[in-house]
Amino acid sequence: MRLVLFFTLFLTSVGASSMRKVSIDGTTYEFNDVNDKNSVRVSLNEDGSAPISLSDEDFAELSNLLSHVNENSLAAGNNEQEELSRTAEPIKSNIRALNSASKSPGTLLRLTKKGLDYGTQIGSRFLETFVRTMAIPDFESDEHGLKSRVHNLKLTQFSMPVLTNGLISPSSLAFQSNGGSAAIRGDFQVKKKILFWISVSGWFEASISNLGLGIQTQLMNNALGKPQISNVGCRADIGNFNFKIHGAGIVGWVVNLFHGMIEKNLKNKVQELVCKKIEQFGMERGNSFLSDMATDVPLFDGFRLDYGLTEAPNVHGLSFDLPLKGETTINGKSDTPFQPNALQLPPTDTKMAAIFLSDYVLNSFLYQAHKAGLSQFQLDKSRKVVEFLRTNCDKKEICIGKLIPALEAKYPNTTGSLHIKTSTHPAMQFMPGQANLIADVVAELTFAKTTILSFNVHGDFDVKSIEIASADNIITAKATINDLKVTNVQTTVPDLGPVGDMIASLGQVGKPIAEVFLNELGQKGFPLPSWRGMQLKNIDISLLSRTLSVACDILYTRV
Repeated sequence: MRLVLFFTLFLTSVGASSMRKVSIDGTTYEFNDVNDKNSVRVSLNEDGSAPISLSDEDFAELSNLLSHVNENSLAAGNNEQEELSRTAEPIKSNIRALNSASKSPGTLLRLTKKGLDYGTQIGSRFLETFVRTMAIPDFESDEHGLKSRVHNLKLTQFSMPVLTNGLISPSSLAFQSNGGSAAIRGDFQVKKKILFWISVSGWFEASISNLGLGIQTQLMNNALGKPQISNVGCRADIGNFNFKIHGAGIVGWVVNLFHGMIEKNLKNKVQELVCKKIEQFGMERGNSFLSDMATDVPLFDGFRLDYGLTEAPNVHGLSFDLPLKGETTINGKSDTPFQPNALQLPPTDTKMAAIFLSDYVLNSFLYQAHKAGLSQFQLDKSRKVVEFLRTNCDKKEICIGKLIPALEAKYPNTTGSLHIKTSTHPAMQFMPGQANLIADVVAELTFAKTTILSFNVHGDFDVKSIEIASADNIITAKATINDLKVTNVQTTVPDLGPVGDMIASLGQVGKPIAEVFLNELGQKGFPLPSWRGMQLKNIDISLLSRTLSVACDILYTRV
């Protein structure tokens, strides 16, 4: 279900404020709620006659009509809920305008030193697999009158050297190695002119130990908004290289005369080959891994969540940061009229990674949903709603025509519809320890294409940080309703009958109903930046000023 569609549905079950204004034939009337424990009486009569009471029995029956919103009993609505007090500033004034100076990303993915070390271990395993399975090419040389051809090379033994990492500003990762060993077997042919050409062939063994590597990878953001390795630099230094010739025959002593020359030549070729293969590994396998980052997340109906990079990944102290957009678009069109506020970035060194989300991420979604009209719909599909919105019904049934006789007289045998929409885009603000959501909707009751009743609803919701969780790269939340108010009630019907009482009484009934459905929606969740094969573990979630922080460890499952 769509987030805002559900959200507007919640707000149809709303509470009334202590003072109301009703417009009848162009005249505005004020009335007060008179509350006792079991009933609410409101005077809506133009002549100022005594209030029309709504009995407990009628109230219960009318309440049951709202069960299309919640199958549970609405008796919970009789339990008054204590409103939470806050000192937070209004939300919408804190949304940064598009023309204000801001280069802050909507989301930031940070790899800490602990995460980089884990990533280096994973990369080392990939590199070891790559080395063990790679084909070693043949090569020839002609130096100092010595012609040689080496072929059928095979790696007979390999022990991966230990890799360590470092950061080089602004956007490079560096790796160094020590230790490790390898053994190579191959065939050779050698020609040397000593008065005349001497040709010798046979096979050899070469052993390598203490392989020192210096690798530097520079990262950029590509056209798809994904991180990409743009360059790999490599230096290889074989600490120990031993070379032994076999099967050279009777003139093998000639080859042994040039043993040092052959060994040096072969060592240089192996070092060159090692770097060439590492560069190939980085550009091919490394970029293949980076391309698994999900930067374009489909939501529904053309809605997409853009987690593309806003700039190249960059070094931040001992961490490596990926600044991401975090913007919701429709068919990829970026037109959100406000920008992210600066992110709060607390220390997360005890975890491998952290995801920092600005409230811009959710606000851009709420804006696009409102703009696209996905926050409006007709309540005319539910059987119970249709039955209630009839102007005529049997004696044993209850319908709006019975409650408002003027409707039955003016629109006989007609079924109305209730249209609900957000009047402005809802706005969310992250604050220390909680998130606050403000939304305003308009509800219109229509018969024969004529609006006979409309009212505005103002909703104020809180989500505590302890009620936010994450699983499978999805953020879920549980909300509390602080306030639901009905304002600007307008009608063209002189006498709303018991429906007037119903509007006033929805305050107590509406809060628990809205909370249940808002929390059902909250459990559907919102996607975090993700990487194929990556699982988030040991998650710590906290709410800061304008920032949701998700610190976590990582498990990569595709090794």
